[in-house]
Amino acid sequence: MLAAALPRAALRRLAAPDVAEDDRVAAVAAAFALDLCGLLNRLRADELRALAVTHRVPAHGDAAAVRLMLWRWGAAREASGTAWLGTALQPEPVLLGARLVHAAPARGLAPASTDWPRPLPPARAAAPPPEEPDDVDALLDAADRALGVRLPARGRDKGAWGAAAAALLGVVERGHGEPDWRGDVEIKTVPVARDRQGRWRVTEDPAVAMVDAAPLGKLSRVLWLVRAAVGDGATFLSWYFVEWDAEISRLVRRDLHTRPKGQRGTTGRGWYLHKRFFLDAGLYPTLNGP
Repeated sequence: MLAAALPRAALRRLAAPDVAEDDRVAAVAAAFALDLCGLLNRLRADELRALAVTHRVPAHGDAAAVRLMLWRWGAAREASGTAWLGTALQPEPVLLGARLVHAAPARGLAPASTDWPRPLPPARAAAPPPEEPDDVDALLDAADRALGVRLPARGRDKGAWGAAAAALLGVVERGHGEPDWRGDVEIKTVPVARDRQGRWRVTEDPAVAMVDAAPLGKLSRVLWLVRAAVGDGATFLSWYFVEWDAEISRLVRRDLHTRPKGQRGTTGRGWYLHKRFFLDAGLYPTLNGP
């Protein structure tokens, strides 16, 4: 129904290049039959508003708001009503920037919060443990004490905040290819910022290792320290502890990629984890609410 109301330019853009003009409506409808969010995310603001007018859907606000209203309209038609909207059978997407996304439920551990999106913690002094933590519980306690610690501008050293994270947890960086804490838990930072709706989103693909390392060995158990910009520096907003299982394995293998790593003009390459990993691995509900 939505595909049939799309202008020719949109159908031409969304259909495969070899699809004949008369077949484009059917091709687009089939391609997005189970992905209403995907279709709406691909449409431009004028196309969204035209669809809203055609189907008498309120078109208030920006393109993101119109996307969400069109999704609710389409989902209600599919389910013959609104009773299932927002349930496990028909989960409602959220706006991430201007896009509709389905954030996976949390799969790991995170500190508790009563306010959502999670507020910046008040500034606190660094209080690293005097010795390296003896077990994972002590490591997570140290992560709790790191929340709110303000970090100065890192300058040109992109690894400065990662080194600061390890120091705050009392972990000695040994520079080997094994995970940071006792060869068992890798410690990484992941940057976030607020979108236009005030929700937190991951802003960069975090680095994992140099290209000659074995990245999967570093990602079996990871303590992600979530950092948010504060002025020219940063602060630790939260943490997320993820352990390997079949789904995390699938997501890591899907999202690992290489690209240049180092200062501008470098010939070195490194392994990075695509930021969509965190959407599907359950970080977002720990930052923006379940």
